[in-house]
Amino acid sequence: GFSKDFAALTCKELKQKLPSVVSGVYWIDPDGGSHSNAFQAYCDQLTDGGGWTLVYSYTLRDYSHFTAASNAVVPRPSWSAGGSNVRVSKTVPLSETHYEAMDFALWGSVGKETLIKSNINNWFACKEGTGSIVKQKKGSIHCKLVKQVAKNCGGAVPKSWKFHANGPSFSGGGQFYYFDGSKSSHWPTHDPCGTNRANQLKNVPNPHGNIFIR
Repeated sequence: GFSKDFAALTCKELKQKLPSVVSGVYWIDPDGGSHSNAFQAYCDQLTDGGGWTLVYSYTLRDYSHFTAASNAVVPRPSWSAGGSNVRVSKTVPLSETHYEAMDFALWGSVGKETLIKSNINNWFACKEGTGSIVKQKKGSIHCKLVKQVAKNCGGAVPKSWKFHANGPSFSGGGQFYYFDGSKSSHWPTHDPCGTNRANQLKNVPNPHGNIFIR
């Protein structure tokens, strides 16, 4: 909502109550109880019908050497990733370039659908299958292409959600997005073709990405 005392449950509920609401920072209270623990969050009210709560904004540690082990997503959420050694965030991001992550324990209270956006890779909206991002459960997901950012592989979409020692991934035959949180091993795939190759857009100023939940 527009103040702490009038917080909406989520960005989705806000969109349902006010269909003309624009994207921006609003007060939400996902547990639906006293508004004393309400907090501000960024809502995307335009993409794929809106109602998306921003839970994670990240940049790349070594974008110019993309496949180097030194490259990683920064920061990482507080999801399980024992091989990660980048900064862990539990601070709610208030914009797509405010590089923080909502406490992962809260993601499930915001919703189940996922929107992944990046300025170096295609955007996908995904629903749970046997896999669940918010429950850290590997398995199938049902995704659609929301925005073609890269110039190739427009028909490819992720089909599963997997967890690895360094972080999770959106995968198909290979990886579309790999949230590698290690600055000493692996690299953070952003491949629109889902082949785990360096097909991300090159030479993009301020490379970054986001995860939204609805």
